[in-house]
Amino acid sequence: MRTVTYAIGDIHGRLDLLDALLAKVENDAETRGARAKIVFTGDYVDRGADSCGVVERLMAGPKRSQDEFVCLRGNHDDLFVRAVTSGEEVPEWAWLLYWHTVVSYGLDRESASRPDPTLSRHADYLAALPLTHDDGTHFFVHAGIRPGVALERQAEEDLLWIRREFLDFDGPLPRRVVHGHTIMGDAPVLTANRISIDTGAFQSGRLTAAVIDGPDVGFLQAIGAPDRSAVVREFELRSILHGRVASPTERQARSDYLDGRIDLAELAQLSGG
Repeated sequence: MRTVTYAIGDIHGRLDLLDALLAKVENDAETRGARAKIVFTGDYVDRGADSCGVVERLMAGPKRSQDEFVCLRGNHDDLFVRAVTSGEEVPEWAWLLYWHTVVSYGLDRESASRPDPTLSRHADYLAALPLTHDDGTHFFVHAGIRPGVALERQAEEDLLWIRREFLDFDGPLPRRVVHGHTIMGDAPVLTANRISIDTGAFQSGRLTAAVIDGPDVGFLQAIGAPDRSAVVREFELRSILHGRVASPTERQARSDYLDGRIDLAELAQLSGG
């Protein structure tokens, strides 16, 4: 049986979209008469409502016996592991996301500060995940690679965090890179040297899979509602990171967005971008 590869971008706690997209992947593979190799490019936790459920689903593996999960570690997964295991080198913004994330484990700040078996089990699982997957034609990674550096010499920092140096590079790379990490809109981006599949599931309600069938590349999406609470937290986080207090206009815009009176574009405009 031939293999079709499906690469899924940043999930960020959207178990609802993950379940819907996996059903589409299974149906697509069955229609093609193929086994599915499903590569996840990381960032399973934070932002959305059910990080715990997402990790549990990944640990359970594929429903069809012939299929395969290849799970890679993202930068948010890495920060989650640090927060659970040592608490070291976790920036303030990541702690703010983490304290929301542990709610999906039925915990609060006090209880999450003590050893918890599920948190520990998930942290161990995420810590053991590889950073890359190379099939000889495509190179799967969370953030990207540094151009001009051999694949085997790529730094972990770049594989998890790189943005502009990679995204702005339009020259040849050792492989076509399949990545998430940077939201490019609610649609994937396909260029000669990369495939970008982070469509901001938590804010757009769109989780994307690239379908790689030999030389052909297509896409599947699970479409739902945006997580408005997660979006508002992102805007609150930006205010904190920039060291400023939200204006009355911004606070009203967040309330209006939560209640569905304005959309994301209006919220961004009223919040200064």
